[in-house]
Amino acid sequence: MSKQRSSELMRNATGLLGSLYNSLAGQAPAYSIAGGAALIMGSAYAAAPLAMLLTLLGVLAIVYSIFVLARKYPHAASFYAYVTNTINTRTGFINGIIYAVFYSIVGVGSVAIAFAYLGTEGIYAVTGHVINPLILLPIPIVLALIPAVLGIRPSVRTEMTLTSIEIAILLMFVILSFITNINKLSVLPFTAQGTFATTPTGVLTALSGGLIFAITYFMGFEVSTQISEEVRDPRRSVPTSTLWATVFMGILYILVTYAILLNIGYTQSAINNFVSMAEGMGPNPVYTLIEHYLGTAGLILFAISVMLSVFGCYLATLNATARMLYGMARDRLLPAWLAETHPRYKSPHKALYLSTAVAVLTIMLAYVAAYVSGYVKPLELTYNAMEDAYAIDSLYYVLSLILVAIGALRLTTWGGRIAIAIGIAILAITFYYSIVSTWYLVILIASIILTVIVSYTINPRIRKIKITTCPYC
Repeated sequence: MSKQRSSELMRNATGLLGSLYNSLAGQAPAYSIAGGAALIMGSAYAAAPLAMLLTLLGVLAIVYSIFVLARKYPHAASFYAYVTNTINTRTGFINGIIYAVFYSIVGVGSVAIAFAYLGTEGIYAVTGHVINPLILLPIPIVLALIPAVLGIRPSVRTEMTLTSIEIAILLMFVILSFITNINKLSVLPFTAQGTFATTPTGVLTALSGGLIFAITYFMGFEVSTQISEEVRDPRRSVPTSTLWATVFMGILYILVTYAILLNIGYTQSAINNFVSMAEGMGPNPVYTLIEHYLGTAGLILFAISVMLSVFGCYLATLNATARMLYGMARDRLLPAWLAETHPRYKSPHKALYLSTAVAVLTIMLAYVAAYVSGYVKPLELTYNAMEDAYAIDSLYYVLSLILVAIGALRLTTWGGRIAIAIGIAILAITFYYSIVSTWYLVILIASIILTVIVSYTINPRIRKIKITTCPYC
């Protein structure tokens, strides 16, 4: 009996609100806006809000897949369990490895690098001095382990505090921007004319490019599915919170993107100037806009909130990663020690330690790749290490979501299947245009082949596994 208890997560540790905030933290609004607004505008121009709206509709089709599956199969290793029970166990194992090892652990590393880079940007915006980003790199790696090991309840409370601060600042910026620029309100950002393209093909290209960057804003919406076994009434709380967190974030992103355009203007030259400033080594223009409305104190608070946003995202992703490893280990598909939980806090502490250690390794590899590419200065080195890690882990993320969505097709009516099919098509477009390097494709194919080979080495165990829900939900 004691052995069984030592492998259980803490039941009823949080509820609908905690699950909601966990999903919000995974999407990291301030982090997304500070790091990605210029990327969307660089493609969709003044139609960036339209691109964001289209992205939200597409993402909701995928969220519907998660909604259907989360109600039926609550499980800590959600993306493994969903595919196992709708396609087959081998594909479920492969998807679990794709999500947990190749996406999520690399994602933890990329978020830590983003903390260092965006933290340096924020300090520069406030003080005018550039620090070495490597000084900031260990902060999330070390500090996030504390609430993570203490259990999901301290983690969620931390996320609630941090995420509430960043959302409040962004809403203040939106409200003040609308009040100040009420005479500039226009429907142009929600029309094809906002792309400044003169042909249907040009419009489609501009909006598709904006969609590719906009969809990354929502990465992490699914992290609450991995805490299903620790949430009260998981069949209701997890799918509901995931849905509404995504809807809320989508609306917030549209409003903030529109507010930025209100401030900089709808002209192509104004937007190009904004994008150039964001890509240069000067102050991030988003910080400048925040300072315009909220003053120096607001700028400082926003700079801090961006760092808190990245930290919250790191914590949510770390917890999700560890629970994926824990759930698969409990089903005897990974080493048994990964399924052990802390005797007091009921957290998958050994899986947390392993996730952190491997994430540190991926960080080192990302920096080596950036260095080999010719980047030497700390800030440039950090930015390109972040870009490389983020680019490769996003490919695994989209691939994993596609497999989950395909599995969900079996559980829905024709109307639901059409919606999911639209979501799969959008993910496929995103996947195709995200392969910007031959090396990314080589790494992707090689890792999947390795995963398939591994799945056959444990063939006797795989064929016997058929988990429908968590053992005690």
